[in-house]
Amino acid sequence: MTHRGWLLAGLAALLLLFVWPTNAAADAPHTPPPQEENQVVHVVQAGETLFGIAQKYGTTVEAITAANGITDPRYIAVGQQLVVPKVAEGSTPADESSGVAYLSYMVVPGDTLDKVARRFDVAAATIAELNGAVNPAGLVAGQQLYVPNREMGRVHPVAEGETALGLALRYGLPRWEFLAANGLSSPGVLLSGQRIWVPTEVTTATLPLPFVALEVGPTPVLQGHTVRVKVDLAPETEVQGVFEDQVLNFAIEGETHLALFGVHAWTTEPGVYTLAVLATDAAGDEVYLSKSIEVVDGDYGYEEIILSAERDALLDPEAVAIERARLGELKTTFNPERYWDGLFLRPIDTEITSFFGTRRLYKSPSYESYGYHEGTDFDGDVGTPVYAPAAGVVVLAEPLFVRGGALVIDHGWGVYSGYWHLSQTDVEVGQRVMPGDQIALVGDTGLSTGAHLHWDFWVNGTNVSALQWTEQPFP
Repeated sequence: MTHRGWLLAGLAALLLLFVWPTNAAADAPHTPPPQEENQVVHVVQAGETLFGIAQKYGTTVEAITAANGITDPRYIAVGQQLVVPKVAEGSTPADESSGVAYLSYMVVPGDTLDKVARRFDVAAATIAELNGAVNPAGLVAGQQLYVPNREMGRVHPVAEGETALGLALRYGLPRWEFLAANGLSSPGVLLSGQRIWVPTEVTTATLPLPFVALEVGPTPVLQGHTVRVKVDLAPETEVQGVFEDQVLNFAIEGETHLALFGVHAWTTEPGVYTLAVLATDAAGDEVYLSKSIEVVDGDYGYEEIILSAERDALLDPEAVAIERARLGELKTTFNPERYWDGLFLRPIDTEITSFFGTRRLYKSPSYESYGYHEGTDFDGDVGTPVYAPAAGVVVLAEPLFVRGGALVIDHGWGVYSGYWHLSQTDVEVGQRVMPGDQIALVGDTGLSTGAHLHWDFWVNGTNVSALQWTEQPFP
């Protein structure tokens, strides 16, 4: 008998259903039906299903299809406006005919539809139906799937010679309860490799083994800021994690597994998102926890950058894409060694002229593009010294087309800092630097409207605010 469900309910502080953040489409192609007082209008987003929308508003697919005259609930269009009937306060999104509630499961690396179905002891076709068109072999880490959630517990892969009676005693369960949970009629020998469902009682004050402690912070998190995940586990336990489409990289210090990730300042809108953590112990038992992460508005400003004709080509989309791909190879490389310790220093002690996250309109005679400022700009004359903010190893030191004189330092654990528009670099690739070492000189090269230092900062491949690291120590 296969696993009836991972432990995903009843942990009030940790196990919360995922809430999809919604953003109204700019050009909704469908006109909504007449809206009444007890209804709301929802604009369909990419990847949404009627089931997911019903979950969000605590109603049913049937109610939405009836309100909108939908004949086939499998087909809805991005941008379509749906009238969603409100339901009485206190109702829960559930299949009332079966009494089965549903939870949102976040796909972890290596998952397939069949694998998820086996873990939850449901047919793959049931999960596919709940989630619309799902490619059975094309699940992506961070993807959300709705699955039936019957009860709390964990999965146990049967070892050679293990019996139902022995497992019931091992997990402290009445024999009849253990047999009933797995549809077994005999307490005898089980098949090696068989996956057995072990019901468990968990209080909100206790994490299920192999989890000993789980800490996520700081929360709520600003757009463009860094989040730390600290997990204490029983010995010989492996851990995985996912936030949105980011696969977390865990490092180990002592008894603690630590991961750092960045919340994107541009594409991650304010709302509630899910962090998923999966632990697998030496026996192959798997326990999954999910935690809701609130992302709040970074309250970023706006500015326009006007380039002269001499620097017009610096906004060429093809050139921008090529250079971004080059840097992407660097910033997504995870180094398990941590070089820095404590707070980062500012690389230059001058006035900040443009903050990270500022929404920007770039203009030149031939191009115009809208985006955001990926770093922090410091005022400075050409030739002003630039210093290493923390220990690390230089991984790039050369002129780039868009960013001009460039330098990148690897600080370990997926943390990188970049320095653009330099007139000179004073270090070489492979060189170890310490806090306060002179690494470069300020310049006016590349996509720049005047001499200054641009300080970039990446965590787990995502641009984040470097200033947070000068005010708050990590890990």
